[in-house]
Amino acid sequence: MHIVPSLLALSVASLTPALAQAQQSDALAAPTDTGEGSDIVVTGSRGQPRMVASSPTPIDVISGEDIARLSGGLQLRDVLTQLVPSFQAQQVGSSSFDSVARPAGLRGLSGVHVLVLVNGKRRHNSALINLNSGNVSAGGNPVDLDQIPASSIERIEVLRDGAAAQYGSDAIAGVINIILKSNATGGTANIEVGQRYHDGVNGSDGETVSAQLSHGFALGDRGSLALSVDGKYQNATVRNSDVTGTFYFPVNGQPDPREATVNRRTYQGGLPQLRQIQAALNGRYDLGNVEAYATATLGYREARVGQAGRKPNATSNILAIYPDGFTPFYTLHETDGQFTGGLRGNVGGWKLDLSSTYGRDYARSGADNSLNASLGASSPTSFDTFSAAFDQWTNNLDLTKSYAILGGRNLQISAGAEYRYESYVTKALDPAAYTNGGYVFPAGTPLARQPGAVGAQGAIIVTPSDQADIKRNVWAGYVDLALDVTSRLLVTGAVRYETYDDSSGDVWSGKVSARYKVADWLNLRGAFSNGFRAPSLAQQAYAQTSTQFNLVSGAYQLIESKIVRTGSPIAAALGAAPLTPEKSRNYSVGFALTPIAGLSVTADAYQIDIDDRITLTGLLSSAGVRAILRANGLSGDQYVRFFTNAIDTRTRGIDIVGSYNLPLGEFGRLRTTVGYNHNVTNIKNIAPTPTQLSGLGLTLFDRQTQGYFTVGTPKDKLILGLDWNLDRLGINLRETRYGNWATLNNTPSLDQFYGAKWITDLEVGYDVTRAARVAVGAYNIFDTYPDKSTVPNTIGSSIYGGNSPFGAYGGYYYARLSLRY
Repeated sequence: MHIVPSLLALSVASLTPALAQAQQSDALAAPTDTGEGSDIVVTGSRGQPRMVASSPTPIDVISGEDIARLSGGLQLRDVLTQLVPSFQAQQVGSSSFDSVARPAGLRGLSGVHVLVLVNGKRRHNSALINLNSGNVSAGGNPVDLDQIPASSIERIEVLRDGAAAQYGSDAIAGVINIILKSNATGGTANIEVGQRYHDGVNGSDGETVSAQLSHGFALGDRGSLALSVDGKYQNATVRNSDVTGTFYFPVNGQPDPREATVNRRTYQGGLPQLRQIQAALNGRYDLGNVEAYATATLGYREARVGQAGRKPNATSNILAIYPDGFTPFYTLHETDGQFTGGLRGNVGGWKLDLSSTYGRDYARSGADNSLNASLGASSPTSFDTFSAAFDQWTNNLDLTKSYAILGGRNLQISAGAEYRYESYVTKALDPAAYTNGGYVFPAGTPLARQPGAVGAQGAIIVTPSDQADIKRNVWAGYVDLALDVTSRLLVTGAVRYETYDDSSGDVWSGKVSARYKVADWLNLRGAFSNGFRAPSLAQQAYAQTSTQFNLVSGAYQLIESKIVRTGSPIAAALGAAPLTPEKSRNYSVGFALTPIAGLSVTADAYQIDIDDRITLTGLLSSAGVRAILRANGLSGDQYVRFFTNAIDTRTRGIDIVGSYNLPLGEFGRLRTTVGYNHNVTNIKNIAPTPTQLSGLGLTLFDRQTQGYFTVGTPKDKLILGLDWNLDRLGINLRETRYGNWATLNNTPSLDQFYGAKWITDLEVGYDVTRAARVAVGAYNIFDTYPDKSTVPNTIGSSIYGGNSPFGAYGGYYYARLSLRY
């Protein structure tokens, strides 16, 4: 296929919490003919304005215009995937949580290794956990970016470097700072409709309607308040195939005649049906000596995710309820909110910022069109299975002051303190979802004397013994320095101390970085830091049971999978040890090049070492495991997993970002961009298999699970962009190449390999008036799919690679009307 260039709107800037005060700068509103390298921003050492090209660490800046263009049909994490080469979000289908709050991360690492800020303040984590075993985020509950309304965003700044010493212990891969709009007048409105390319078989192709509204209000002559509201309805996208095998019991020794006409497309897994509404406010008011400010977001989301069908001739079905079998659906009702209030001003020559932030995510999980076969014909068909809530309260005091030393050289001193409270709670809900009713299929029937399957089908279940209720307090203090040693040399350093009142203990983190100006058009830069990530509360306390189809020994099997708490008797019997913190070391070196007006190029190589990385084990099952389960009151039919400090990893890569702004005179203006990331993760060490497991003939961290980290995502990603504007007409093209990836199996002959693919996006827009613009476009306009899987597809799922980095759902086409007033 001919490769068409397309848009990647990236520039390099610096990021600190103080950026919340710099968000009105016109320097970042649009690219200029002098290139992004000349934009003025605040560097990572807090407060000192510097040129983007002179930043000691790599930063990407995503404009609100680019976010608005992409966020109608895409979630916010997909917008970042489209625009940041080192950011990747997977389009997982039919994995309950992961279909909604999908896995994403920077530089090949998990979302839990990225710190998310909103106006420079820590964002709370989600209550939803990434449980899909086929990704590097398995077991994490990172921040859900999609809960922030896109219409409220002025820009997003992505720091691609370790920053634990500056911002907090989670910032191993980097920091994402979302800057909210603060306009005192005017606003924008968008409405977009679109859908996936119809495949000729499925009637559900992701039909989507989204609307966004944002408006600014002046609070007299002393303040402003910006309000934003987004709403979206998204129908499910399903890509399935025929279920194999018989559906019905034989009739008089012969196949049931209904086998010839039965609907074999019972698999309904894919992208979820989604309804959501989100709102945000960002305000400030001048009180004289100080300024008061407040930000808030609030969102509500409903999702319904199809699962694999259950046949009528199985112990998971009751014929009296579903004579032709059924397809269960996972359901979610989620409320998310965060509020920040604070004061900032000058006290004794120091810039002071005092703030308090409270965030909460509450999710209620369930299932419909389902049943618990162990209850027989009296089973309900819908359930509320459990709830999960994550609360976080963060309080910060930040101080910054500049001094002239060494003959007028600038020394910036910043210091601060933080107190954070966190809580994670799960509660079992409907007893009918987990109760073993003891139903046995009666004599004289084909399943005579066999017990009905226990638990709500297609659901994630928390039993009373699985419930979590855990909390902790965290205290931290930091000092951050930046010194212009000479007119050419900038050196920065930071040190941070954090202490946890749980088993995570305390830690010192540090960072040093430098930038050397070789010439006006060339800057060299480098950094070294160490980091720390405490086990999340969810990793310490989460437990659950689910009945679902999993890939086991190269084939899909309906299994009961159970995650057990690391400190539980079952985990202890399997050799689980208490979780310890992850420790990291981050190295980077690169350059920023602005050789001519309008041209900016940056390149940065990096290495990230993480020791004692926490993840889920592989699925554990054997005669010995079954005995342990039965000894603890379970049936013994479950496959078991638990969280553990499993591996030490080393991630090496390079980021290259470039842009060129070219005025074309009467032919308009052309902006070309390129973004490239090459990223390789190797496992340096695997924790020894506990004797309890090795004695059962099992491995703690098997080959299949290792593959998720080493080959489960592409090693490279290339984005080429072209943005051309002529008077009222604009054409935006983007071409993205995703490299090879694979899914390993414990049996090497069953490994799956998927080739590189090019994805083309196109948008054509026209300004009907000065205030109104219409646009039509497509993501994946050529309807490209990943390679087909060779795994025997007995359950009727998609025939394409399920963990594709660009999804397995084909093209999405849309039309949008935008208003500016």
